[in-house]
Amino acid sequence: MNSHDLNKVAMGVLMALLFVLGLNNLSEVIFHQDPMAANAYPIDVASVASASVADVVMEEGPTIAEMMQTANIEKGMSVFKKCAACHTVDNGGAKKIGPNLYGVLGNDIATKADFGYSDAMLAVEGAWTYEFLNTYLTKPKNAIPKNKMVFAGLKKASDRASVILYLRSLSDAPMDLPVVAAVEEVVEDAAEAMPDTM
Repeated sequence: MNSHDLNKVAMGVLMALLFVLGLNNLSEVIFHQDPMAANAYPIDVASVASASVADVVMEEGPTIAEMMQTANIEKGMSVFKKCAACHTVDNGGAKKIGPNLYGVLGNDIATKADFGYSDAMLAVEGAWTYEFLNTYLTKPKNAIPKNKMVFAGLKKASDRASVILYLRSLSDAPMDLPVVAAVEEVVEDAAEAMPDTM
């Protein structure tokens, strides 16, 4: 290739670049848009910010108490096979990659003495309630950020409820099942309506 051919190639590349830049500038002139002074549809940020996590969860679907009404222990045992690679469930069973889960429901979080929990898990106070276990099983990394569990979670609410029912059965003293709020209110209203016989 001689210098004349190289000049042709260089000129072609230069012309192509100038053409692209020219098109870019032309499109900027034709489709120029000034930034909006205000949103066309104002958003009430204060009310969004004040919404509690509980409100958001209620909007997303049924409560764990409602889900437990249709949970199935056999289905829970079947779904739990996804967890069995990392967890044992026998009373006094050994740890695996994750802690033994016998008696987990109702017990304090991160309290199995033979398991080395992450700092994130150790920092969580409270017990494994129906509500928190449901939240955790939905997406463990969101429920307790930086915890060591790599499981992605159970997307189906019916799967989570059935696994929780199965875990409930693995205890010397299973927790009472949660009561659906509407039923609880009816019972309270009935108790208040009864005459005081004392």
